[in-house]
Amino acid sequence: MDHKAKKDKKTLRNNLDKLDKQQFKLFFIIIVHYWVSYKYFINKGNFFNLWCELNELCHKTDGSFPDQHTDHELVKSYCHDHPYYFIDILDLGLVKKLFCQYLDKDIETITVAIEKLHTGGLKAACESINEAMGLSEDIDELVRQSEEHMKAFS
Repeated sequence: MDHKAKKDKKTLRNNLDKLDKQQFKLFFIIIVHYWVSYKYFINKGNFFNLWCELNELCHKTDGSFPDQHTDHELVKSYCHDHPYYFIDILDLGLVKKLFCQYLDKDIETITVAIEKLHTGGLKAACESINEAMGLSEDIDELVRQSEEHMKAFS
């Protein structure tokens, strides 16, 4: 990893460390939305590896969490029913460390968005991403849907 990449990862980690649990859940919504819609912030292999590592750690931490090696469908169902499960089960510092490790695309953009999320909220974070990536999404609708999702699953 070159000097700039190391510096970018350090700034990413510093910004992630500023987020509390609720803000981190909003950050996760951002990551999922922009990954599903545009494949931003994390490549497919890293997304899969992050998900597997989180699931393994959740199973080790909480025996009631299904084992991904014995019942993959049950894990998928659990994750669907509890989308923030790993944030609630695992130490938040560990979760932040893993995200920092696996995020590998558009690091500067997501780092700025995290700072905006921390200081200005979800709308400011999404506006920052849309501006940086040249998108024209309806931010108000995205924020509304994201906040509804948080309420439904928190």
